[in-house]
Amino acid sequence: MQNILWFIGLAIIGILSAIYAIYKKKHIYKISTFFVFYLFAASIAWCGEFLVLGLFNSYAYKTGVLQDVWAQNLLGHLILNTTLYPSAAVVMVAFSFKFGWISFVAALFTAIEYVFVNLRLYEQHWWRYYMTAIAVVGILLFDNMWFPKINKKCYGLNRAFVFYFVAMIIVHIPAPILLLMSKQYYKLGFVNKFFGDIYLSSIIIIFFYHMIEAFLLVLFTCILKKWYWSVLPFIISIVAQSIFVKMGILIIESGWNLVYTLILYEIFIAIFILIEKYTVRPQKY
Repeated sequence: MQNILWFIGLAIIGILSAIYAIYKKKHIYKISTFFVFYLFAASIAWCGEFLVLGLFNSYAYKTGVLQDVWAQNLLGHLILNTTLYPSAAVVMVAFSFKFGWISFVAALFTAIEYVFVNLRLYEQHWWRYYMTAIAVVGILLFDNMWFPKINKKCYGLNRAFVFYFVAMIIVHIPAPILLLMSKQYYKLGFVNKFFGDIYLSSIIIIFFYHMIEAFLLVLFTCILKKWYWSVLPFIISIVAQSIFVKMGILIIESGWNLVYTLILYEIFIAIFILIEKYTVRPQKY
């Protein structure tokens, strides 16, 4: 069995578990609430992965699909952190599972990591099994704490906080996909010199930029609210990416075109605005 099939298998199990939980509890919680929570939980997992893997090289995924080590890490991250972790969070909150079940999931994820290490699908650097258990417990407890805020109190600063992470994953997701497809990458001299690998340095550059862009997106849509403010994120995205090309920060290749990138980013910004406008809007908001 090819390595990637193990990762896909875990992703499918996670997604099916989340779908089952949402189906069983759809009479209690709105599907749109689960959807926003799923994106929020996925974004938390993405940010955590960026910190421990991207910045501190804690472990490595062995997907067996791409030759570059960091390309494999990026692919493994996309598959698991977009499916397994948020799906586990959805199941936990849907069935109101408490600390005992969270501890069980942490033990299960640690056991999966052990199997992956022994099958050479995953490699630990300075990371250890107990760190996985602690991280899973911490993430799921945090997600559980925020679900009621999404379900009943998603207004004001709570809403801005939640939708910041939702914005982060939505505006960022085209970047790693285009990078893995060899359509474009980002480079800055000092970043590339320090981190070396083009996949790693590219993601670090655009991730930090998207942290700023997500903040502006939330500011103009969640806080200022007026429809005309919502136009600014589109303009900012077009101007910023165009400047990146002019400065040689954004490199387009393989027959790709800046226009395609701009269209893609504008679509994802529009998706975020629609999600923010039509989901989890309590009466107090």
